[in-house]
Amino acid sequence: MEIMVVIIVIAVLASVAGPMIGSITDQGRASATKSKMSALKSAMLAYQSDVGRLPFDGKSSGANDATNYDPSKVLGLNVDTNVLVCDTLGNGASGFNITNYTRKWKGPYMDSEPGDFMLDAWGNPFRYGAKGTNVYLWSSGSDSNFAANVEEALDPALQESGECDDIVTSIAKVRRKFGNPVTGF
Repeated sequence: MEIMVVIIVIAVLASVAGPMIGSITDQGRASATKSKMSALKSAMLAYQSDVGRLPFDGKSSGANDATNYDPSKVLGLNVDTNVLVCDTLGNGASGFNITNYTRKWKGPYMDSEPGDFMLDAWGNPFRYGAKGTNVYLWSSGSDSNFAANVEEALDPALQESGECDDIVTSIAKVRRKFGNPVTGF
């Protein structure tokens, strides 16, 4: 009888503590993701300071235009496909030529492997792109599903209600509006 009572008490405590532990774990992962995003933002801004533009795949009309952007070409998950750690992607590499271009890559801008800093705490790749005059870095959060667009991800009402757990960080605000929004933004 005593063993039954102990088992019931343990079951009740586990049912109460289980969701709390899951919530605390997600809060820790969200904090780690925000920290990674902050470090990545700093690296991108240092890259912009040296090179003269934020990382993009070179398929746009202006130096800061992220239209038609394919992040896997410049912010990939290995050393050879990430401009923040690979010096051969910039400085005249295919698709990155800019007329009268004198600024140079002075990286590496991150100390670890791209697979470490290009993934959020849940193991999902960050999205990076532009909407209007803002450039964003975006994580899908614990549910691993991105919101329909960046406005929805930034909506405080959806964040408070728990309908959207995405984490979005603004990297930069530019003067000129981007021509076409990046897919998913």
